[in-house]
Amino acid sequence: MDKVLSIVVLSYKNGGMLLETIDSILNQDYPSIEIVICDDASPDFDSSRLKQYIENNKKSNIKNTVILVNETNQGTVKNLNRGISTASGTFIKAIAGDDCVYSKDVFSSQVQYLIAHPEDQFVVGNSVECDEKMNPIKETGFLLDEDDVVFHDYDMLLKYVCRINQNALATQAICFRKTFFEKNGLYDEGFKLIEDLPMAVRIAKRHLPFGYLNYPCVKHRGKVGVSTSNNAFDKKRITYYEDLEKYFRLCLLPLKRKVGLVYVPMRHKVAEFRVEYCRKSPLSGTGKLKLYLKYAVPLTYYAITKTRRVLFYLKK
Repeated sequence: MDKVLSIVVLSYKNGGMLLETIDSILNQDYPSIEIVICDDASPDFDSSRLKQYIENNKKSNIKNTVILVNETNQGTVKNLNRGISTASGTFIKAIAGDDCVYSKDVFSSQVQYLIAHPEDQFVVGNSVECDEKMNPIKETGFLLDEDDVVFHDYDMLLKYVCRINQNALATQAICFRKTFFEKNGLYDEGFKLIEDLPMAVRIAKRHLPFGYLNYPCVKHRGKVGVSTSNNAFDKKRITYYEDLEKYFRLCLLPLKRKVGLVYVPMRHKVAEFRVEYCRKSPLSGTGKLKLYLKYAVPLTYYAITKTRRVLFYLKK
């Protein structure tokens, strides 16, 4: 009997984009799929209509459909954890309700890898960053050879996923064994919106074995999520900035000797600036000047490093 793969779909004000996500799941060739849709109190979410859409368009490989609706908005992390806790599959994937599975064989390829490599707790692929209309822009992920030192040196992995390539362990590109969460816990609910960065630190710190398939697994729609805005200091994103400040303070400052003695404190200060800027907005010209001067050094450092995304740090 084929082992069930549960796909957790995170929905929040996705509108028509959610049906694109569902269609990409219904198109999968894996023979045993459970769909778990978790809506985080969207005002226009119609669960009965969505359930009927799936019933009308599914094939025999869709074994079960569960739709969960939060009465109040819980945030990404709690919504995701609810879906994972509800999922009954041997394997678990997650996807945002505005993204799409890249091709029809993604589920099959990732599950086949895990069956062939029982020592690995999950397998991760690449993401294809797209514009609002799902036109591809670039592919992100490890983009490395399987024998690269990053996969065999966990201190190097920690530095890589925390500093050089924070998209390498993107949640939407991973297929987990359900036992991963039983052994290592769910995503950290001390955060509201950021789930993958703290989890990446946990994976590297605990030396958790995983596999990597260097091909695209998901189409990620940019410029619609809270973490993809082009504005680096947007007061509408204060909850995201608060999560970032907490991430640098709680997850990375204790590890600064491994991740970067200068890098980590400076990035933490930039996160502090973002939170303070948003909380005090709108600011007068004098108020802005004082705030910029207070954080002048970390902001300058941030501006420089944003233009130097290179692998130089791995060679130090």
